[in-house]
Amino acid sequence: MSGKRVLLADFDPQGDTSAYMGYTEDEGITINNLMEELVSGKSADLHDIIRKNDKNGGIEFIPADISLAGAEFYLAPVMARESVLKRLLSQIRDEYDYIIIDCQPSLGILVLNALAAADGVIIPAQTQEFSKKALTAIINIIEQVQNGINPNLKFLGILPTMADNTAMTRDTLTVYEETFSGLVFPISISRSVTAAYSSRDRKALCFKNSSKIGSEYKAFAEEVERRMRQ
Repeated sequence: MSGKRVLLADFDPQGDTSAYMGYTEDEGITINNLMEELVSGKSADLHDIIRKNDKNGGIEFIPADISLAGAEFYLAPVMARESVLKRLLSQIRDEYDYIIIDCQPSLGILVLNALAAADGVIIPAQTQEFSKKALTAIINIIEQVQNGINPNLKFLGILPTMADNTAMTRDTLTVYEETFSGLVFPISISRSVTAAYSSRDRKALCFKNSSKIGSEYKAFAEEVERRMRQ
């Protein structure tokens, strides 16, 4: 919407982002197929699987499906297995202003690949289900990646989501701020049934001027851009 060229890379075996973009599993190869080809020494061109979603401003995306869950097994014996995604994205990195990698909510070789490839990382965290231990574990992993395989990785911050006007949200935000001082974005994403409608209609709320969540995400995107420039 601000004139940037954006690629959305689905890197979650659940494939929810791909489904949101209108992808169906019978449409052909996914990121998993290209990763398998790359580690087996075959030619793998990322351009072959990039698709365009006209319903959401013409954003381009890389699809994933449940087959990606098997990556843990075929990557295990591979040298530099944490850099497979980075090698693939290097083919098209200069063609986009932003490549957003959507990861599964668990630590493992896939998330490690995403952290190795990324310039910045954002942790979405629900204000309804606070887990200090889980957030601390993820932040520790990020620090290990920064100290090892990707020293240029920026931790952009924690994005509070599912926020509402309840004591639970207020208490959780307070704990976030006290525990992770300076790491929490000043913008929270509200809890609203319109998010479910967005998933049903596969249309981003940013394109709806009257949408509160859409406005919050646009403000969040501006803050991300600001932090990336620092």
